[in-house]
Amino acid sequence: MKIIKTKKLNELQISQINDLWNDEYPLKLKDRFPILLDGADWYNHYIILDEEQNVIAWAVDFEKEKQIRFSIIVASKHKGKGLGGLLIEKLKAENKEFYGWVIDHNDDLKINGENYQSPMPFYLKHGFEILNDIRIDNEMIKAVLIKWSEK
Repeated sequence: MKIIKTKKLNELQISQINDLWNDEYPLKLKDRFPILLDGADWYNHYIILDEEQNVIAWAVDFEKEKQIRFSIIVASKHKGKGLGGLLIEKLKAENKEFYGWVIDHNDDLKINGENYQSPMPFYLKHGFEILNDIRIDNEMIKAVLIKWSEK
């Protein structure tokens, strides 16, 4: 599948990514997609579309607080098809080093009532390092910082 890199999303794409965000992330993070890039110095979106031009996978890299960070979402019905791996490989090709916050437990509920499954095994498989001593631990999210760097 083709990855489209863009600086600007159209309104439909923003809405679709917000819906993916709400469907795939814990309920406590509902509707937080629009604030993800607040304070970012620059950013790039990477989207994968289906035949009907719907966003089925999305990633972003951005600079915030002098770090290149990322976020990624793949629609549930498209997981296991290699789309997440494609997006990670694209991010690796674009950046020598980048960081992300990853929920490292399965205790949070998603909007559909299912338990959120931590993507940590996915990131470990793709060569990320867990920075165990750098954590977010508050009412909204409990996450650990991960890092990928070019060897």
